[in-house]
Amino acid sequence: MINLVSVERARLRYIDKVILDGVSLGVDDGDRVGVIGRNGGGKSTLLRVLAGVEAPDEGNVVHANRLVVEFVRQDPELDLDKTALEVVLDADSEPGRLHRQFAAQPDDPRLVALMEARGLWDFEHVARAMLDRFDIPADRPLRERSGGQRMRVALARGLVHSDVASRTGDALPLLILDEPTNHLDLDAIEWLEQRIGDQRGAVVIVTHDRYLLDRVATRIVEIADGEVHTEHGSYADYLANRAERAQRAAAAERRRAGRLRTELDWLQRSPPARTSKSRARIERAQSLLMAEPGDDGPGDVRIDLPARRLGSKVASIHNVGYRYDGAPDEGGRAGARAGLVVRGVTANLQPGARIGLVGPNGSGKTTLLRLIAGDLEPTEGSVRLGSTVHLGWYGQHTAAPSQRQRVVDAVKDVVLETKFAEPGSTRHAPDRLRRTSTKVDGITLSATQLLERFLFPPAMQQAYVSELSGGERRRLELLRVLATAPNLLLLDEPTNDLDLDTLGVLESYLDTWPGTLVTASHDRFFLDRVCRRLWALEPGGTIREHVGGWSAYRDHRARAQVAQPRQAPTTPEQPRGRARGTRDARLSYNEQRRLKSLEREMPLLEQRRDQLNQDLIAAAGDHVRAGQLAGALDAVMSELDRAETQWLELHLRDERANEEHR
Repeated sequence: MINLVSVERARLRYIDKVILDGVSLGVDDGDRVGVIGRNGGGKSTLLRVLAGVEAPDEGNVVHANRLVVEFVRQDPELDLDKTALEVVLDADSEPGRLHRQFAAQPDDPRLVALMEARGLWDFEHVARAMLDRFDIPADRPLRERSGGQRMRVALARGLVHSDVASRTGDALPLLILDEPTNHLDLDAIEWLEQRIGDQRGAVVIVTHDRYLLDRVATRIVEIADGEVHTEHGSYADYLANRAERAQRAAAAERRRAGRLRTELDWLQRSPPARTSKSRARIERAQSLLMAEPGDDGPGDVRIDLPARRLGSKVASIHNVGYRYDGAPDEGGRAGARAGLVVRGVTANLQPGARIGLVGPNGSGKTTLLRLIAGDLEPTEGSVRLGSTVHLGWYGQHTAAPSQRQRVVDAVKDVVLETKFAEPGSTRHAPDRLRRTSTKVDGITLSATQLLERFLFPPAMQQAYVSELSGGERRRLELLRVLATAPNLLLLDEPTNDLDLDTLGVLESYLDTWPGTLVTASHDRFFLDRVCRRLWALEPGGTIREHVGGWSAYRDHRARAQVAQPRQAPTTPEQPRGRARGTRDARLSYNEQRRLKSLEREMPLLEQRRDQLNQDLIAAAGDHVRAGQLAGALDAVMSELDRAETQWLELHLRDERANEEHR
C-alpha cells in the first residue's frame, strides 16, 4: 500500500490552546478516513495540516512525490465576479492551468499533446455535468448565488479536479472534504456517498452525517485533547469499540473503588502499627485515594433544560401559500427566488409532534418554517399560533451574538438564570423565566453554570465570541435558544457544524422534551432518530405527509417508482382508473373503520412510549424497576411499529384509490 501523507509528531498551538500535541498519522492509497471530534477540537486544523496549507509548529508532514491534493474547505475563497463554470475550470491545479493555457493558445502543438495526455478534452463537459448535478447554473456569476450554492460550487470544483487527476496513471489523488454535506439535499448526499466509495486514491472527510460516515469510512480517526486515536472499520465498529472501552474503564473504576473501601476499612479498624506491612497498606490506601478515575475527556454536553407548558393548540396552518416577488434577498441577490414557493399547505401542529421537512434545495423548507414562525406573512391563507406557544428558532438564520461580546455575556443577554424541575418531576418551566436571584423550587442555574453544562469552562466563558470555532459558536447559539424554554422548536438544518456527541445528546433530549418540533434537515440519521412524520415538499409547493423518518420515506419512494410502470393500461369500456381484471382498490367499510381507529391509537401509544422513556430515566438506580420498564417499553414500541405499518398500508391504498376514482 502506497503512503500518500505522513504526519510525524506534529504539534500546533493557537494562542494558549494546544490543538495538536505530538500527532502522528498516515494516509494510504485507498483509505477512506473519517475524522471526528468535539467542536473546536482540531478537526479542520488536522485537515489543513494533511493538505499542506498549514504547517505545524513542530514535527513533519511528508507528501508522496506524485500526490495531487484537492481540499474542499468549509469557507472556500472564491472569485465572486466569475461564473460557476469559470471557478470550476480555473482552479489553481495542473488541469486548471493547462486548460487556461490551451484556451489562450489552442494551436500550440505542445499544449494539444498535453491536453491529450491528461485526458482533458472533456474537462468542460465534466465540469458542467457536475454543476448540473448540484443544481447550479454554470454561466451565472457567483455573486448572484447564495452562500450554500457557492459551497456547492467549491465542492464541484474539488470533485471535478480529483476526477481529472485520477485519469493520469502516475497521479496519486487525495480528496479532503470538510463538512461537504452541509449544503446538499438528501438525494445529492446519497449520490456523494456513492461517489466517495468509487473515488480513486484516498479520501479524508469530516462530516456530521453518520450514515455517510458508516457507509464509506474504512478508518475512524478521533481527535481529542490534541491527540488522535485510530479505529479501523466503520463508524458502527468505532462506536462498538468505544462502548467496550467505556465498560472496561467503568469496571476498572469499580475495582479501584472496591479496593479503596477495603483499605479504608482496614485503616479504620486496625490500631496504628509501625510494621513494614502496615506501612505498605497505608501507602496503598493513600495511592488509591490520590488516583483519578479513568479520564474520558472533557465530559459530555448536558441538555436537561426546562420547557414551558403547552396548550392543546400549537399551530393552525390553513391553505397557506407564499410567492417571492423577485425583490433582493438577504444577500442582496436580485430576483434570486422569484415565483411561487409554497402553495395550498393545510395542517394542524399537535402537542408533542415531531415533523421533518424534506425536499430538494430551494423547494421551500426554510420558507415554510419562516411562515410558521411569523417571519414571513403568507401571500395567501393564514398561520395561527396557540396562546401558550413560546417559539424557539435554531438553524441557518439564528440570531447570533456579537463577535465582540464575551461568551458569558452572550448567554446573560438571553437569560440570567434558568429554573430546573426537581429530578423525577415534569420538566416544565414557569411561564416567565426568572431573571433575578429569587429562590424558586427545584434547581436554579446561572448563566455560567449553563455554559459549563455545554462544555464552556470558566476560562472559555471569558473569551470573545470571535475566538470560538464555528462549531463552538453553533453550540453557544443552541444554548441561547434552549435556555429560553421554548415549547415550539423550529430547527433549520440544526445538525450543521455540531459534533457527533452533541448531536447524540440533543437527540436524547428531544426524546423526552414535551414540546412540538418541526425541523428541516438533510441529516438522514437525525430524521430517522427524531421525526415521527415527514412533510415532503412536492413540485409546485404542496406537501405530502409520510409516516416515519427518512428510511421509511425513501422506501416508500422506491416502491412507488417501481410500481408506477407496472400499471396496466385501461380500455375505453372500463371505468376510469381501473385496469381489466383488477378489483376495486377502495377500502372496505371495516378497513376504513380500522384506519380511523389507528389514527386514534397511535398518538396514545406515542404518549405511553414517551412516559415509559421518562420513567426509565428516573429509575436509572433501580435495576429491577428499570428492567420492568424496559420490557414494557419494548412491548409498546412493537405495538406502535405494527400500528404505524398497518396505518401506512391502509393510507397508501386509500390515497391510490382516491386518485384512480377522480
